[in-house]
Amino acid sequence: MLSEVELIALIKAGDINAFDEFYKRNWRALYQTAYRSTGSSDDAKDLVQTVFINLWNCRYSLQPDRYNASYLFRSLKNSIINFHKKDSVRKKSMDNLLYVEYGDQYTHEDNLIAKELSVVIEGEIRELPKKMQEVFILSRQQNLSVNEISEALNIAPRTVKNQLSNALKILRTKLGIF
Repeated sequence: MLSEVELIALIKAGDINAFDEFYKRNWRALYQTAYRSTGSSDDAKDLVQTVFINLWNCRYSLQPDRYNASYLFRSLKNSIINFHKKDSVRKKSMDNLLYVEYGDQYTHEDNLIAKELSVVIEGEIRELPKKMQEVFILSRQQNLSVNEISEALNIAPRTVKNQLSNALKILRTKLGIF
């Protein structure tokens, strides 16, 4: 059985079998770490896949004598951080699109426009396909997480994310005039 350093040297040389062996040795530990962070099997698999794709893509710059297992976990950690940043930004941008606060800083005309926009948004939400509408309402109006929605509707977390993403695209397109 080859050592990790020997596998890295073979991977650097482009040996796909060495890469496969390296993948098999390290996949489970990375997956478990990603799953604990995301709570989603699909997202964890995607993150681990990204780590290995990145490793393969930069194989020529690997230094076998300097390589250690913490490289993979650092790469995974960065992928997880980016994943959470993107998820947070997505949710914030939609919240900003859909929820308008009413306050003293707004004029009477601003409040009327906001109310009109709210009615239009609600109408567009009702126009979404039934399952997409249900997922969207659970996420944005009842503030449920992807995993909570997944469990409540008995669908995969990836399906929930896809439904939310598609709903946002549809709403942005239809609400572009505002």
